[in-house]
Amino acid sequence: MDKTFDVRKIFGNNLKNLRENKNLTQEQLAESLNLQTYQTINRIENGRTFVTRILLEKICKFFNIEPYVLFLKPNQKYTPETLDEISQINQKLNDIYNIICKNK
Repeated sequence: MDKTFDVRKIFGNNLKNLRENKNLTQEQLAESLNLQTYQTINRIENGRTFVTRILLEKICKFFNIEPYVLFLKPNQKYTPETLDEISQINQKLNDIYNIICKNK
């Protein structure tokens, strides 16, 4: 697999940037997300592990962002149209997820 498209690393870098923009340490973010240890944040930011759906929801709520923001590649140009398309896809995926949850 192409190393430039490692989703875990892209996600981790975006999480780290969000955390640093809020001037938070890994420990502070872990505490805010009710994690038992900051090492979870460390492993995610370094691309060694990935988030669960529940943790992804907590992160998005904490930073007040849509999930797709964490998957955007760095240094890639995103036009308003591209971001709108991504947002629409994200909404459709959320709709599908909700339908699946209701049918369980």
